[in-house]
Amino acid sequence: MRSISTMKAAKTNKNERSWAIEIISQINAFASSHDLIVRRAGGEATVSPEGGKKMFPDVILYADVRQNDILQGWELKMPDIPITDEALLRDAQRKAQALGLNSFLIWNFSFAKLYILNTTKDVFEVVHQWNNPQIRKRADVETCREIWEETLKDVLLTVNEYLCTNHINKVDFSQVISRNAINVLIEAHKDRLAEFYKEESGKNAILKAHIEAWWEAIRDEYTLDESKAFTAYAKSVLLNWAYKILFAHIIKRYQKTAFLVNEIDYSTKPNEANRIFERITQQCDFYNIFSKLEYNDLLPVPVWQSLVEFSLFLRGNGIQEADQTMLQNVLENCVSTSRRELNGQYTTPITLARVLVQLTVSDWTAHCMDPCCGTGTIAQQILAEKKRHLPTSRAIETTWASDKFQLPLQIANLSMASPDSINLAPRLFQCNALALSIGQTVILIDPTNGKEKRLELPPQQAICSNLPFVPFEHINLEDKSLVSQRMPNCNLYGRSDLCHYIATYLHGMLAENGRLGIITSNAWLGTKAGHYFYQELRQRYDILQVHISGNGRWFKNADVVTTIIILQKKGQISENTRTSFYVWQRSLEEIGQNGEYASRIVNNALLDRAPDATLMTKATYTTADIDTLHQFNLSYNALFHSMSWLLNLSDYLTPLNSLFTVFRGSRRGWDDLFFPQGETGIEPQFLHDALFNARAVSSLHVEPNRKAFCCNLPLDQLEQEYRGAYEWIKKFESSTNKKGRPLPDVLQCTSMQWYEMRPYEKAVLFTEMNPDRRIFFGKFAAPTFINQRLIGLMPTKELVDIDLCHALLNTVLMKCLIEAAGFGRGLGVLDISKDRLAECRMLNPRLLDQSAIYRIKDAFRAVCQRPILTVEEELDDADWISFNRTVLEAFEIDALYEPIAQSLLSMRKVRWTAKDTRKRDK
Repeated sequence: MRSISTMKAAKTNKNERSWAIEIISQINAFASSHDLIVRRAGGEATVSPEGGKKMFPDVILYADVRQNDILQGWELKMPDIPITDEALLRDAQRKAQALGLNSFLIWNFSFAKLYILNTTKDVFEVVHQWNNPQIRKRADVETCREIWEETLKDVLLTVNEYLCTNHINKVDFSQVISRNAINVLIEAHKDRLAEFYKEESGKNAILKAHIEAWWEAIRDEYTLDESKAFTAYAKSVLLNWAYKILFAHIIKRYQKTAFLVNEIDYSTKPNEANRIFERITQQCDFYNIFSKLEYNDLLPVPVWQSLVEFSLFLRGNGIQEADQTMLQNVLENCVSTSRRELNGQYTTPITLARVLVQLTVSDWTAHCMDPCCGTGTIAQQILAEKKRHLPTSRAIETTWASDKFQLPLQIANLSMASPDSINLAPRLFQCNALALSIGQTVILIDPTNGKEKRLELPPQQAICSNLPFVPFEHINLEDKSLVSQRMPNCNLYGRSDLCHYIATYLHGMLAENGRLGIITSNAWLGTKAGHYFYQELRQRYDILQVHISGNGRWFKNADVVTTIIILQKKGQISENTRTSFYVWQRSLEEIGQNGEYASRIVNNALLDRAPDATLMTKATYTTADIDTLHQFNLSYNALFHSMSWLLNLSDYLTPLNSLFTVFRGSRRGWDDLFFPQGETGIEPQFLHDALFNARAVSSLHVEPNRKAFCCNLPLDQLEQEYRGAYEWIKKFESSTNKKGRPLPDVLQCTSMQWYEMRPYEKAVLFTEMNPDRRIFFGKFAAPTFINQRLIGLMPTKELVDIDLCHALLNTVLMKCLIEAAGFGRGLGVLDISKDRLAECRMLNPRLLDQSAIYRIKDAFRAVCQRPILTVEEELDDADWISFNRTVLEAFEIDALYEPIAQSLLSMRKVRWTAKDTRKRDK
């Protein structure tokens, strides 16, 4: 594959090209003298001197002289190319679809065929045909000029008739560029370019190192469906070129220097085009758009020719004459397209960005910033809101945005650009959020005179950002180094995600009483690292509000569940000791479609209220209350669900691990070996009753459903004395895992035989590790072996009343405390470990007298005779209601039944919202 750097000058087929120009000229002459819908034709500028696969048709018909409304594309060939050629037909159809058109015409002087899309069959069909049998050879085109000229006029009149009857649709130029052409460009060339870079990296180790380092830094933030470094980088290069070209053509109307982009043609090489954009940058700035990516000048010939064709197409369509509305549509559509093409894993939905900004910013005249701006959604919302209160120039001067990566900054610059601000330099620059500092110098170019402007980054009155969702294990060396240098006194946990460090660090960027509004993963609500994060935030900020969705995930393209946190920088004397936890009851789509919902959410949150529970609910706690509830082993996630009733129950509860040893079932692995099924010949002394999983368990009194193979004798003894066990082990000795490793190596443990599983994980009570619809504790008649997805309980003292505890563990209060101890992961199940369960509180059986114990056991006996229900079914079931009320009455807390049930139902509804949304998306 040839590179542009090695491309030699190609010969131009003047014959075909000149005839294309001739036909375009005749169409324009005919259209100008007749009252047709077709007003103009174009396309001659994009005809490649080398031919090859092109993006756009040879001839394009327009409905206006400015060439903004595209009607149809024509493919032109000479008579020696059959009009029935399959490749020609496919190519014409591809170009029509790229333009978003429902028709096209093929012409070779001998014949012409008009195709229109049959929407029912989804195929293009011939609706009209013209024949000139006299024209058979190329030479005939000149000698039979009068014949095909008359045919051309008839073609135009016929096409015009179809346009008049609405059989042929037109498309807006802005849609073609922003929604179709760029997508086609990327899809057509990203794999070719990726393969080219891969080949070149074999000759250039630095190129390979650059792409791999880039991928390592960007992978966790900006990839979704692109799983390969070279493909992702190829897409980035294509986007970088496409938007440099497009934006330069757009600003020609406002910046005469941008006309330099018209110099790009098929004789221009990529490195020469880079120098053209450097010259434009020197006068117009927009560095983030026009700057080059490393190795963007290393391109195969077909890829570069498509980019040149794209530029020539824009040059020929008079984009600089478009009105402001159209230009704004181009910009907005391009930003939308680029975000989709980047597959920014967590690109902020516009509605969410708008609400975040309005919740955070209290003074629109002051400086505001997004230090992790990505493709600019939040920064654009800040700027848009400021423009409602300030002149455009002042709005731009007080809106700051930065990102550590160059490519998203290009899109952010597009996002923040508008026709009324082309001559104003946006405060947009490249910087790692962890390297920001008040007073640092930001260099911009004044687009009015091309001179350098040096600005100091001021303290920010508000910072709004969707912080990068990078887990602790993927934090790169640069970020780790910055944390070490700039946050020496930080007490975050070692497994903290990157967003924890950034949120903590940004405290230093805020002005007095400044506000920080951030979007983060919800993981901090239920982890040890999250507890440290909360404590660090509390040292630096007043935590004003935390928001979550109670109706669907905010980010549809990822499993991640997110929160909004609104913080205010602490003053020397901080009076705020209250935090409000909000649950949005409307989906983000509903909020986006109904502007009133968004306004009410913002206004009520600013006023710290929630009068309409169908829109949002609120639970508010003092800092002391939150500390007390956390001591009850509640995750912060539970605080959204009105848990204040628990503050009065301390005397009635005891830690679960004060009565039971809590352990996880066997994690030995390779279930086929350790949990045999059917007839095996294994001697009975090596087989123990076991519960393999709880999916089929239907009663609170549980029978084992499998055997566990536990044997620690050496093979030579087994061979002599226990042939059944010996043969069973030998059956697996030569097996491998999915990676091809032998099982004896995979299963080897210190001080154990590779086939050994010790029979210690025996439980008298158990529950599931990740419960979902059902939460229950089952009881075995005798201690029974359990597998790894189960959590077992064994009494620590002989005097523990197992039957009474079995009842207490199955109460609505216990299920609420279990739900409150965990939190919902992205797919909806409850995340709770054996350690979290061990620290849970349960009703203290030592507080009950014999009469109360008898009443509880009697009521429990009734529900034990029933199949296990879901939690929601239990709360509607008469026997379960009676049992739960009997227990609470025995502890003289029966008035809490309704608050407990409501908190439990609320937690479960929010937990399921992620899973249920994923089902709807599918």
